[in-house]
Amino acid sequence: MMMSYEKDTAVKVAWKYYNEGLTQTEIATALNLSRMKVIKYLEIAKKNHIIQFKIDLEQVSDKDLQTKLIEEFGLDDVYIVPSANDHSLDSVTIAAANYIEDRITSDTMINIGYGETVSRTLGRLKISTKYKVTFVSLSGGVKFYMPTAIDQASDYYTNPNYNHYILPSPLMVSAAALAENLVNEQSIKDILEMIPYSNFTVIGVGALNQQATLVKEGLLSIREMEILKSHGAVGDLLSQFYDINGDVLDLSLHNRLVSTEIQLLKSLHNVVAVACGVEKKEAIIGALKGGYIDILITDENVARSLLE
Repeated sequence: MMMSYEKDTAVKVAWKYYNEGLTQTEIATALNLSRMKVIKYLEIAKKNHIIQFKIDLEQVSDKDLQTKLIEEFGLDDVYIVPSANDHSLDSVTIAAANYIEDRITSDTMINIGYGETVSRTLGRLKISTKYKVTFVSLSGGVKFYMPTAIDQASDYYTNPNYNHYILPSPLMVSAAALAENLVNEQSIKDILEMIPYSNFTVIGVGALNQQATLVKEGLLSIREMEILKSHGAVGDLLSQFYDINGDVLDLSLHNRLVSTEIQLLKSLHNVVAVACGVEKKEAIIGALKGGYIDILITDENVARSLLE
């Protein structure tokens, strides 16, 4: 928790640097601080969200590439951020958070998928407290996954106007009968019945590799992923695997999931898929061909690969 003096000084330093356009040396002179202290207070201002950056996505995206993707895959919208090697996930999740923030104008309900990409997107949300926002999970397992992936100080946890309806169950259970019983539990049914009334749905796109959330979380092994590939799987949405045409595969593991069926995505409004990395090319193509996505937020390398 910042002390009052520390916060006041950080605000003054940030104001003079970003609004008045003073250099760090000029600020140091004006406030009787050392230049190193000025740098320190700028960092404090960033860390505590006194400074909040918002990038105009319209200026970032390659319009020609956007248009081609929209036409090729029948999308409502596409946003493309510059590729940045290991930092592309940061870029696309910031863009996704900005996209959602810009479109919230009243009480809003947002469905949330499972995985690191969705977690990071939610962790970057900065929504005005004058709006009521309700988050509804599309699958089990979110409650246990999210707190390990998001900064506990983010708005997602601290904003008093955020309501959460998280399925109180694991994502995958040991038997189909158990999954069926859980889905029919009243506490879970009540949440699943909220999903069709959402304003937005935010999902990630899973590829079949060792970086997949399902592998990282120990729900599937690399060997099992290879078997899925041999059945024609190229990716997953909500832990349900499909082929390059977006057709869901007939797999026994699907019956053990406590999750919304991905076919429902086709009837939801504003399904936003957040995905980066060319290793997800086939997974994204299958999801697009299957008609599960309305809005794609990705990086430039992926966007170009989708049209090759």
